[in-house]
Amino acid sequence: MRRSVGRVLGMGVVVGVLGAAFSGPALGAVVGSSPIPTYQANGRVSVITVAGGTVYIGGSFTSVQPAGSGGSQTTRNHVAAFDEATGALLAWNPNASGNVRAIDVVGSTAYLGGSFSTVGGAARHNLAAVDAGSAGAVQSWNPGASNQVLDIGHIGGTLYVGGDFTTIAGATRTRLAAFDTSTGSLTSWAPSADALVKALAVTADGSKVIVGGDFTHIDGTSQSHIAALDPSSGTPLSWATHEPYSVIDLDVDANGVFVAGAGNGGNFAGLDPSTGARRWIGGTNGNVQAIAALGGVVYVGGHYGTYCGPVAGAHTCQHPTSRPKLLAVDESSGALLPWNPGANSSLGVFALTGDPATGNLFAGGDFTTIGGRSQQRYAEFTP
Repeated sequence: MRRSVGRVLGMGVVVGVLGAAFSGPALGAVVGSSPIPTYQANGRVSVITVAGGTVYIGGSFTSVQPAGSGGSQTTRNHVAAFDEATGALLAWNPNASGNVRAIDVVGSTAYLGGSFSTVGGAARHNLAAVDAGSAGAVQSWNPGASNQVLDIGHIGGTLYVGGDFTTIAGATRTRLAAFDTSTGSLTSWAPSADALVKALAVTADGSKVIVGGDFTHIDGTSQSHIAALDPSSGTPLSWATHEPYSVIDLDVDANGVFVAGAGNGGNFAGLDPSTGARRWIGGTNGNVQAIAALGGVVYVGGHYGTYCGPVAGAHTCQHPTSRPKLLAVDESSGALLPWNPGANSSLGVFALTGDPATGNLFAGGDFTTIGGRSQQRYAEFTP
C-alpha cells in the first residue's frame, strides 16, 4: 500500500533533480538521477520489498558485496536484507536453493515465492515462510507448490499467491491460491487461470485482487492478461480494461493501478482503481518488466532503449525519446518526466519498489552500471 506525497498543484514550472525545467501541467517530483552507494549482488535481483525499515531482495544471486569494486563477497543464496537507514547488510539469511521471485512481509513473517526446493536446509517447494527478522529462520509452514510462485500479496489475514502451479498444499489450485495467515490453512479462494500468473496486487482499499500475466481466461470468462478478483470469493469482477499483451508487473496506490508488460515493444498504463478504466498509456521499444508508483510519479523499468510516447509500444518508435532501461511519468497524466538515469545490460531492470515513508526508490535487475555509477544489480535512489 502506498500514499501520495509531494504533489504540485495547478499549472506552472517543474524543476527536476536533473536541473531541467519545463512548463505545463503540474507533475510529480522525481528521485535523484544517480543512486547512492549500496550493497551489490552477483546475479539478477528480481524482487525488492520494503517493510519496517528493512529492504528485502530476492533473485538468482548467491552473494552480495559492498559498494565499489574489490569488496569482499558475503554468501546470500537468493535472498538478502539491508537496513534501509544505514544500508548495512543484515544477518537475515534464509538460504534458498533457487531463484526467489516474490517476497511479502506480514507482521513478523516473510513469505518467499519462487523456484526452489529448500529454504534454510528444509524441504520447501516454491513457497515458504521465514522469520522476517534476526537470521530469517525457516518456519514450520510447508504448503508446497507444484511449480513456481511468481507473486504474493495480502489483505489482513489472507495471503494470495500466483504463479504456474496446479496443486498447492495438496489441493488443486490452478495458478492462484490463498491462505489464512493465522492458521496457515489453504482457503476456498480458487479462481482458475488458463496460463501463467506473473503479477498480483491488492488495491489500496482492499476491495480487489488485481492479477496479470499470460492468461486470457479466468474461471472460463474472458479476462485478457489482467483481471480484478473478489478477495473473498475469487469471482472475476467488472474491470473496464483488458490488455492485448502479457502483463509482467503491477503496482497500486490509492490513486491508481499501474500495469507493465510486453507486446509489440513494451507497454505500460495507468488505470482507475475502481473501474479499471484506462487513464493513460505509454510505449517503449522493448519489454517493460517493472513498475512502481511513488510520490505522484510512476517509475518504469525494462529492457527498452527508447520511450515511444503516449502510444502503444513498438519495436521501432516513430517518435523516440532516449530512455535506456528506466523512465518516469507523472502518475495523473502519464506525461514523461526528465528523469533519465540510464542503466546498462541487455535485459536491464526487473524490479522497482518505492518506500513512501522515506521517498526512496529501489531498483534491481541485470545492470552493472546505473545512473552513471558502477553498481551491480541493486540500486537505491533517494529524494
